[in-house]
Amino acid sequence: MYVSDQVREVERLHRDLFTDSFRQLPIRDQLDQQAHRIVDGHKAGDRAVVTHITCWHPKMVCHSADDIMNSNFTLDDARQTIAREYGFADWADVEARGASPPDPAFELAVDTLLSGDVERLRGLLVSNPSLVHQRSSFGHGSTLLHYVGSNGVETYRQRVPMNLAEIARLLLDAGADVNSTANMYGGGSTALGLLVTSDHPAKAGVTGDVRKALVDAGAKED
Repeated sequence: MYVSDQVREVERLHRDLFTDSFRQLPIRDQLDQQAHRIVDGHKAGDRAVVTHITCWHPKMVCHSADDIMNSNFTLDDARQTIAREYGFADWADVEARGASPPDPAFELAVDTLLSGDVERLRGLLVSNPSLVHQRSSFGHGSTLLHYVGSNGVETYRQRVPMNLAEIARLLLDAGADVNSTANMYGGGSTALGLLVTSDHPAKAGVTGDVRKALVDAGAKED
């Protein structure tokens, strides 16, 4: 399993939040708790918040860690940041669309995929074949195959099992649409596009094998 230092720090910041009871909360409540954690971390000088903010804040994208930590960062800033990280347009969009919890079966499938447990994922797909076509309840609307790209989804989930190519082939064999698009980065994102623009699979050394699996299945290259 490859997990970057930045993703590990984000995991550390939120680790105690992601309990079973937390996962049963409406999406807006889950994201609100994460927003409070980010603003509290910023106040405490915890630089784990930098990855969230520099990647997703509408006005501080690509700002330096020093600029971010020295800024006047409010709860509204944190809410806008976490909303965009989860693929919503803004916090108002979260409030409008986040009244229900995310689908637990899909969330389990994502967690299983990212753990690298191929056999358990295969079993989930056999027992519920529609999972391979289902979309995340979060704003980005990703399918399971989009999570193979390790890009544009929840930061703590941008982790790379070393058997990622095998996982991609399993999803494709189960009927995943290789050219399906999701709503990250303005929309139109494919699994292949996310993969080849992500540092995480590249640093894990798996981009080539996963790309081949996607292209062999008919992925369109720009």
